[in-house]
Amino acid sequence: MYNHENKDLNLIEKVQTRVSHTIKNHGLLIDLSIEHCKRYLQRKINSKTQVIVMYVDINGSTKMSRDLPSSELSLIIQIFSQEISLSITNFRGYILKFVGDAVIGLFPSEHNPSKALDNSFACAVNILDIIKNGINPVFKKYSLPPINVKIGIEHGDAIILAYGKNMEFAHIDLIGFSISIASKITALASPNEIIAGENAYNLISDNQKRFFIELTSEKESKWDSIMKYNNDLKYRIFKYSKR
Repeated sequence: MYNHENKDLNLIEKVQTRVSHTIKNHGLLIDLSIEHCKRYLQRKINSKTQVIVMYVDINGSTKMSRDLPSSELSLIIQIFSQEISLSITNFRGYILKFVGDAVIGLFPSEHNPSKALDNSFACAVNILDIIKNGINPVFKKYSLPPINVKIGIEHGDAIILAYGKNMEFAHIDLIGFSISIASKITALASPNEIIAGENAYNLISDNQKRFFIELTSEKESKWDSIMKYNNDLKYRIFKYSKR
């Protein structure tokens, strides 16, 4: 369901054109805005909602920040953020925030959680595709280092909070288990790997669960260490294995 056997060559060509334009002109083609998400969340202030949360993080960005000139690093992160934003919105998601070298997206799941989950995984597969076949070939052409990403996906309740009185200007954010876990599982992913939390996995149809592998061994040990500081919570995580 999530695997795109026939790649959309037109989509890849559009990605390459945007990336080339951005590099040559030192400017993005779109405005990286979270306004659409903010307007969606404003309708639900101080209430609980269900969402699929997706973290997309550049792997090895600390080393890049040490080794690359600031102008190159800034350009790489801007292009990454642009293309991830477009992919998330194309799959009916919202951009919650940009956090350094990471993009956090959400897919509302109150009414149809299975469909929202399908959209998030299709989006994650699409992101890996456009990075491999759209972004990195252009980076190579312009002597920029290739990038890899780590993706974490989780489902659950989240509380919508406004920080301030004036809703037009107040910062709006989500807090909750799904947000916290999505961040933690993303840190455990290998380059170009998609990891799902247990809540997301439980939403997946039985037919699709065969493509998910429960993480064990070294990663399980690291995960246990993380959970040790979260009251030893027993919570399973899974790698998506079909792309």
